[in-house]
Parts: sequence; C-alpha cells; structure tokens
Amino acid sequence: MRAVFAVLLAVATATLYALSTSVQALEARRTPSSTALRGSLLARLARRPLWVVGTAAGVVAWPMQAAALAVGSVALVQPALGAGLVVLLALGAFVLGESVGARELGGVVAIVAAVAVLGWSAPTETGAFTSGGTWAVGLVAIVLVAAPFALRAARLSGGLPTSIAAGLGWAWVGLATSLVDISLADRRFVVAAGWGLVVGVLSLGTLLAEMTALQSWPATRAVPIAFGLEMLLPAVLAPALTHATPPHPVAFGLALAVASAGVVLLGGSGATAARATARE
Repeated sequence: MRAVFAVLLAVATATLYALSTSVQALEARRTPSSTALRGSLLARLARRPLWVVGTAAGVVAWPMQAAALAVGSVALVQPALGAGLVVLLALGAFVLGESVGARELGGVVAIVAAVAVLGWSAPTETGAFTSGGTWAVGLVAIVLVAAPFALRAARLSGGLPTSIAAGLGWAWVGLATSLVDISLADRRFVVAAGWGLVVGVLSLGTLLAEMTALQSWPATRAVPIAFGLEMLLPAVLAPALTHATPPHPVAFGLALAVASAGVVLLGGSGATAARATARE
C-alpha cells in the first residue's frame, strides 16, 4: 500500500513539474541567446508573470516529491516521475504546438509500463544511506552546482549539454531530498537543514541549465533527456548508495532498461530533432 501511495504522490508531483516546465518553456524561448547560462537569464524570466506562475508550480511540487520519498524508495519514486512525460507531450502538442507521433507515444508506453513493474520490484523504502553514499551525494552536488558556469566557460550552451546538466542536477536534488527526509525522521534537524540548503542551491543552478536548454530546444526534446536522467539515475545508483536492495533484482533491472528505451525513443525523436536543429 505504501508503494501505491508513493507512486500516486510521484505522479501528482510529475504532473506539476510537467506543467511548470511547459509554462516556463513559453517564456524561455522569448529570451535572447546571449543570456544562456547566465544569471541574467533567470533575472529576466523572474520579471515575467507567466514564468513565475510556472516556477511556483515547480516549488509546490518539491514538498510533494519529498512526501513521496518519505513513504517510498528513491528507486521507485524517481522513475515514477516519468509519468510527467505523458502530461508534457500533451501540453507540447496542444499548448506549444510541437510534433507528437507514434515514436513519442511508444516511449511513453514503455515508461508507464516500466513504472508499473518497478512498483512491484523496487525496494519499498530507501533505507539508510551508506557513509560513502552520503559523501558521494554531497561531493557530486558541489560539482553540479558549478556545472552551468563550467559549460558557459567551455561555450557549451546548446540544448544537449544543458539538458544533460539539468537532468543530472534534478537527479541529485532527488537524492539530496531523500537525505532531508531521513535526517528529519532521525530528528537530526541541523543536518536536515544542511541538506535542505544543498537542495536549494543545486535547484537554482539546475534551473539555470534547464531554462538555457529550453531557449534553443523544444520542450519535448529537452525535457525527456532531463526527465530520463532524473528518473533513472537515482534508481540505478540507489543500491550502491544505500543499504536497500530490490527484492526482485532481475525484474527491477529489466524495468529500468525498458524505461531507458522509452527515454531514448522520446529524446531521439526525429520530428523534434529537426525542430531543435532549426532553432539552434
């Protein structure tokens, strides 16, 4: 029952995230490319009411994600966020006017089917992080905070590198959020506040990378890559970072492979790729 509740919370969270991203994409496209990976990009967007509304939806979604991670494992909740791709594709077609065909729908079906299997095969709870796992989350978070600035210095502000940076960042936000939940459950409030600060700073840098990706790529191209990393990477790493192990490891691994295939189908869509190329 806990797993079902966690999945339902994750689906609601993913829906809000998809709505948030779609609204943000409308405004991000209207910003000059000279602001890519710069603080001025977020400063410009923050003055636009529609973007603020979209961002507010994302802010509301975070405590829902934290609640889902409190009752279900990160290996279950993060892949379940892929349900937001269904909402994204619908919004991409009807709001953003982007192409959605059989390939995209096939990717969605693969992800939804994989999430259903994960509900049975994934650990029911995240479990305690190992000492090495905790350090890994913290150290990689520091690297990811600096990622947008490193990409700007290397002049890699295109849709692919910034989408990857966004996906890695949101994946690590999910892992850090799990550590917030665990610290609160253990009544280590100072530690929880510290991880909350990590979540806040990392979210800001990740948001910058994501908005830069949406400047040049359509949402149905950039977001599946970011979503794919966000949903799959924590699930793949969870057995190495925590003491929790999947009760049905073969089914768990196959479900992650099917979800990955769905992400590839969505991210490699020829129709959206052509639009992305035209916009770069």
